[in-house]
Amino acid sequence: MREIDLEYHIIGEGKQTLVLETGIGNSFYSWIPFVDRIKNDFTVILYHRAGYGKSGTSPEPRTTANIARELNDLMEHLQIDRFLLAGHSFGGLCAQAYARMYPGKLDGVLLIDATSHNFQRLYDLNLPVMYSMISLEQLIEDNEEIAGKSRAELEEWHKERNRELLGEDEAFLTNPVLYQTIADEFTNWSASSEEIKNGEAFPDIPLIVIARDEEFSAKPYIAYGIPEEEALLHEKVWRELQVVIAQLSEKGKLVIAEGSDHEVHKDRPEIVVECLHRLKEGQVPRPT
Repeated sequence: MREIDLEYHIIGEGKQTLVLETGIGNSFYSWIPFVDRIKNDFTVILYHRAGYGKSGTSPEPRTTANIARELNDLMEHLQIDRFLLAGHSFGGLCAQAYARMYPGKLDGVLLIDATSHNFQRLYDLNLPVMYSMISLEQLIEDNEEIAGKSRAELEEWHKERNRELLGEDEAFLTNPVLYQTIADEFTNWSASSEEIKNGEAFPDIPLIVIARDEEFSAKPYIAYGIPEEEALLHEKVWRELQVVIAQLSEKGKLVIAEGSDHEVHKDRPEIVVECLHRLKEGQVPRPT
């Protein structure tokens, strides 16, 4: 695997190092307001996966295993031997892969409404209206189509959707490479899931899984025109998958973020802060 120039940003001066894996299509810029809450207690490393932001691209398939290897290369470059790893959404699936591949480097893992390695259970549900609108195949096709636009066309595309692009977000969201990378990450979801299930077991390290409020999260789907019974079933199974993730480690703990949708760090940031402090205070002993 060739070396990739990955964009990263370090905030804070705390003794505990924290690395953040963002969700699919998300920049670390959107996490900076949250990081400002914890910068006195943690040294936070934000980074963009290959194909995101100012990071270079990778010739390797966008599987979680390859993403984990690239993150590990970055950690070695920064000479960071031990850290807490937090992952949101698809970033949580990447974090699960990293924990299985490099368990000795982690003091603990925080998964924030993470994608499950058993995500196919969701797509096996009988949700005809929901998946006519937001199927995995449609997400891949849409992002590949967007990737064919120029930067100028992407600026206009966002304006047509009343999206104001400010600061770093403008360059991030008008880069066609981003959308091809998103499509590639979605395309490799199944392969990533199989790699995780057939690979090493999740290590027995401190693990906290934060799950969204299932009733609260069903409301946007219903408002979007998805039948209530489909929305509630989807959220019920999403919760069941979070329970299973929390059981991956004997030191695992499930936390429900009441009143929060998928972006818990925005809806209930205090819960994420509390969980990070719990991990920091109860981290596994460092080897002597």
